[in-house]
Amino acid sequence: RKHFAHRSSLLLPLRCSARTNKYTTLYKMQLFTTAAFAAALMSGVSGFSVQQLHASRAAKSQLKMSSESSRRDILSNAASAAAIGISALVIDTNTASAASLRTGSVTEQSAANKAAESYQGVYSDPNHPEGYRVIMASGKGATMTLSDGESGDETYKNIPVGVNGNELSLDFGFKGGPKGVIAVLSDDKQSITFPDGNTWTKNKNKYDGIYKDPKYPNGYRVVRKFRGETKIINFIAEVNDTGNEKDSVLVKGSHASLFSIPTAAFTFYDLPGTVKPEESKPTNVVSFALQRQPDYSNGVPTIGQFSLEESNSVFPYGTITFPDKTVWTRI
Repeated sequence: RKHFAHRSSLLLPLRCSARTNKYTTLYKMQLFTTAAFAAALMSGVSGFSVQQLHASRAAKSQLKMSSESSRRDILSNAASAAAIGISALVIDTNTASAASLRTGSVTEQSAANKAAESYQGVYSDPNHPEGYRVIMASGKGATMTLSDGESGDETYKNIPVGVNGNELSLDFGFKGGPKGVIAVLSDDKQSITFPDGNTWTKNKNKYDGIYKDPKYPNGYRVVRKFRGETKIINFIAEVNDTGNEKDSVLVKGSHASLFSIPTAAFTFYDLPGTVKPEESKPTNVVSFALQRQPDYSNGVPTIGQFSLEESNSVFPYGTITFPDKTVWTRI
């Protein structure tokens, strides 16, 4: 018994030392994993998927199983978990369907959408900050709609624009200006510059642009800032299904805080085809008091999800996605 007690007294420090080393290793791993997670966030990672969480837990489990893992193994496991975050997804908190994440095809579509961008779009002229210019392909060239935004100012439509590579030929004779002015499209296709140095910026408000709905290949949708912006109404959309200007319908809307872009909720009021739902009638006094009827004072709302994030694998870049899976793609 004395011999056994003597051996126990000798083993006790060793056991304590092993236990201490084990917890020290785990503590270091937790600190490193936290640092890796923070580094991933600082690198532009927008969020972690469930798969990433499992990967992180798996790395921890492997370390718990073996206290003899080298520092190189620890760094390798944690780096693998962090690397998964490089392709992390932007998860939209306002859309329940964002939980069913997709990969591959959506991000490939985002790359294709960005590559297909052209000179077409909504332009802002610094000389007329309240106005807009919409340049859209038409036939072998293009046409422009122009408004300077001043009170009582006329909106000019169907102004011919010549297109030759990265050069656009514009005629301002309709408002007493010069004819045959050559503007040069920037390499990134985000602006055009005139000989006098004036530069028009394309899609300045991020969501600005010309969109296409695959259901109406001949039509278009022009989304731009609403000149009479209020706390509720801050953008306007020209919805056209045929390509004939006479068939255009103007739809007002409101968007969520633009600080949330590259993804943000956009509410369109009275989109063509929407029907006001029947109001449910309260069944008793209590339900009458508690039931809040929807507000249709601005029209019947339809909420779409605007995305300007190339790595988002839920919503493609440069699109507005609606609940019925209709997707408007910016061109």
